[in-house]
Amino acid sequence: MQYKFAQERENYAPYASGSVIYAAPGHTAFPVRLANEIFRRCVRFRNTQGASGRCTLYDPCCGGGYHLTTLAYFNWAEIERIVGSDIDAEAAALAARNLGLLQFDGLERRIVEITQMAGEFGKESHALALKNALLLKHQLAAFLQDHPIATRVFQADVSDQRDITAALGGVRPDVVISDIPYGRRSNWREDSLALAAAKDPVYELLESLLAVLAPKAVVAIASAKTDKILHERYQRLDRFQLGKRQIVILRPIEA
Repeated sequence: MQYKFAQERENYAPYASGSVIYAAPGHTAFPVRLANEIFRRCVRFRNTQGASGRCTLYDPCCGGGYHLTTLAYFNWAEIERIVGSDIDAEAAALAARNLGLLQFDGLERRIVEITQMAGEFGKESHALALKNALLLKHQLAAFLQDHPIATRVFQADVSDQRDITAALGGVRPDVVISDIPYGRRSNWREDSLALAAAKDPVYELLESLLAVLAPKAVVAIASAKTDKILHERYQRLDRFQLGKRQIVILRPIEA
């Protein structure tokens, strides 16, 4: 694929999973440059439809919230609110901790944790993490002078439209970016409404979103190349591949 909006290789080291941003086994770290490219393509498509202003960004399969957190640090001016949800309670809890790093209190708590680990264990990795945390603190202070980003995380089954609609409570996402379950480390939960009813979880995800999306919303799904990202009430705007992933960008077809 050709990068159109994230052409320059920036310094992603301070945002490494497990350094300042919290990590846990089984929760993958989505590539930062690719996430930025997807988000910026979505913003461009949203703008070409006549939408403007900062967006509400939502991931209904957010896992540990890694890419939502990094997207904020690289695209702060474009984002008003970030919402994440996941069917797994532990994943949602981790995502809440990571999105807490977008508030000064949350990042300060993380700096205290890293400082304590550095003093107790004296590892080079902890010293580097502390250096990175202070860099992020400097960036966050500048961002917050412009505007804060509101954040919220909740547990919900994305294939259950009523569950998602109730949990969002009237919040209307403008941009949805989701790295849906696939591969060895993540799979659709068998207790999800879609699998319990023997339905296609990707189709049901897109169906659920129809009830909550803002006008002119754009939806980007990262998945295995073999997955079919199709729904009759969506128009495909873009599709590209990188490695084993495909990224499909869609917009709802207005009735």
